Amino acid sequence: MNDEEAVRVVLGIGRFTITNGYKGVSKVLNGRIKHLNKPIFNASEVLNENLSENKEAIKALEKEYKQNGVDFKTRELPDGKTELLFHAKDKNMILATTEKIMHDMQENPKKYLKKEHVLTKEPRKSKTMQERIANAKAKEQQLLKAKGVNKAVSKGKGMDLEM
Repeated sequence: MNDEEAVRVVLGIGRFTITNGYKGVSKVLNGRIKHLNKPIFNASEVLNENLSENKEAIKALEKEYKQNGVDFKTRELPDGKTELLFHAKDKNMILATTEKIMHDMQENPKKYLKKEHVLTKEPRKSKTMQERIANAKAKEQQLLKAKGVNKAVSKGKGMDLEM
């Protein structure tokens, strides 16, 4: 195969998982009659999550495909479907990379699960006016010490600072 292959797979939001995406890609690349002689993957927590709900998995997929020389993009269609776009010089590269990612998802599911952000810090306490004044004076003293003060005063207009 001399020409580059581009594959477009359209998945319905909320219905398809990564496993079904792999099956869809393999059908498009190998024709609808031929089946891959690759093992059927066992179900796991990550592989059964919907693509539309797991943005972390999609980011990881995009990163992995990029590292293996496969262009991969997703976009939302107006009819509520997610479009997956693959582009590579060799169709076997797309399938091999997809299989590699699926095996990695089974071995390291925590890497692809949604991360929940929990705020552990307490909210800031607002400083009193006295604390603010004390901080401002301390900063002013530090600046004066760091830059040095010229002792000569110019005609009552204030102090000159050396830079």
